[in-house]
Amino acid sequence: MKLKYKFRLILDESWSYGVLGRTGAGITEAQNVDANEVDMITGSLSGPLCGAGGFCAGTEEVVGHQRISSASYTYSAALPALLATNSSETIKALQEKPEIMGSLRENVKAMRAQLDPRSDWVRCTSEEGNPVLLLVLKEEVVEARGWSLREQDMLFQDIIDEVSLEHSRTLVVR
Repeated sequence: MKLKYKFRLILDESWSYGVLGRTGAGITEAQNVDANEVDMITGSLSGPLCGAGGFCAGTEEVVGHQRISSASYTYSAALPALLATNSSETIKALQEKPEIMGSLRENVKAMRAQLDPRSDWVRCTSEEGNPVLLLVLKEEVVEARGWSLREQDMLFQDIIDEVSLEHSRTLVVR
């Protein structure tokens, strides 16, 4: 379609880079798509890689246009050395040790087995191999309790707050 209608294909790998594909290279690797067919691949290193900053990759023409057309401050600040090293080492580890991705897949599988279909309250709407688990309340639970969208959001926020509090307690104890 991009060739037929003369569009540029821009792919945001923010939540797939580092977690999908054999070596964590993202959705292009996971779906066996030649990355050269994508005009621009962007992503954040702060999601799955737990770093900071981001990237924009593409042909020299596309990236050059991006640099010229973007606001001047976008590319003006360097990433702190510690964060740049963290991201670099994480990417290096993923490339050199593909067993990390296998371990991740096993953890996702175990988590899904606990949630879906065993949970009476939630179901996971993410694709089977996706390590980002998107949870929604089951329709029958929402209907039975008559919850509005705001009440559903509040319930999930309460869960997040409780998990965060418990996690911070665990960190202090260790």
